[in-house]
Amino acid sequence: MLSLRTHALICGGLFAAMLLIGWGGTALQGAGMLPKDPGPWRLPMMILMFTLVVAFAFSAAPVMVKLVLANQGGRVFAGISERAIVFTLWGLMAAGCAIAIPAAVQGGMFK
Repeated sequence: MLSLRTHALICGGLFAAMLLIGWGGTALQGAGMLPKDPGPWRLPMMILMFTLVVAFAFSAAPVMVKLVLANQGGRVFAGISERAIVFTLWGLMAAGCAIAIPAAVQGGMFK
């Protein structure tokens, strides 16, 4: 596992990327540099933003686990490694994504 600082930088970088892409696109549209109707760029940008949201969610899990375990001082989760907790969370998140994303796409997620 990487350090808390590294995981926090990855998580913060993904969050900043989401904000900058959203604000940047809005600013460019407001300035008239981009058309109001994104046309062929709509679907790729929706996929990009969705991918960033999923990556951000997955990157937040180790940050939260490391923060909780660092503040516990080994009292509560003495026999469990943080690596096992993070991989279990990622597995549950991946299982949820494997079920929810195809259903959402089939239901018109990107329309």
